[in-house]
Amino acid sequence: DPAPVAQTFFADDFVQKKLCLDGILTVVDAKHLIMHLEDEKPEGVENEAVEQLAFADRVLLNKCDLVEEEALLEVERRIRMINKSVQIQRTVKSDVSMDFILGIQAFSLDKILEMEDEFLSDKHEHQHDDRVTSVGIHVVGEVDQNKLNEWLGWFLKEKGIDVFRTKGVLAVQGMKEKFVFQAVHMAFSGAPQRSWSESEERVCKLTFIGKNLNRAELEEGFRKCMAK
Repeated sequence: DPAPVAQTFFADDFVQKKLCLDGILTVVDAKHLIMHLEDEKPEGVENEAVEQLAFADRVLLNKCDLVEEEALLEVERRIRMINKSVQIQRTVKSDVSMDFILGIQAFSLDKILEMEDEFLSDKHEHQHDDRVTSVGIHVVGEVDQNKLNEWLGWFLKEKGIDVFRTKGVLAVQGMKEKFVFQAVHMAFSGAPQRSWSESEERVCKLTFIGKNLNRAELEEGFRKCMAK
């Protein structure tokens, strides 16, 4: 489970000063992944394969030489059912360019802002897995900061154990900059980043990856935070 390690980088001041979390890499056995995803676990026991994909910023789809193209496409489809925006690299014997796995700055707020159209796009087909899904929300307009703080605080406290990763780029009423945030379970980090341009439409974009996510409930809760 990558969560406790990732949360350390949010919660421990000493670790934050000395180290930075570059990203979470998951190596996948292309031949056996689907079997592991469908593995029935006893009640209360998490499927580690599902969780590791949900947290991933990069996936190495390894042993591709042992699998036909049709099967590889199905494996990639199953990965994206869990984590729709993750970057996937097919490999044999884990041979991969270091640029794909090092220096990716996946937890940098600046990097999140650069990638907002990619990872916060809500144009993907929404496929549902019984355990873990991705939900994207795109709302035109500005959010009320007090209402947002109250809702996010409640949401992460009540639902955070089931929400693996959260990212967002928000237009906050009265703020000239884009507010960029991310969370791992209940551990939250956010700050104003680049300013909105005069011609840019002010919108709020969020993405959630987790278990038992209710799209209607998430969108309704967030819309209540919008400034009147």
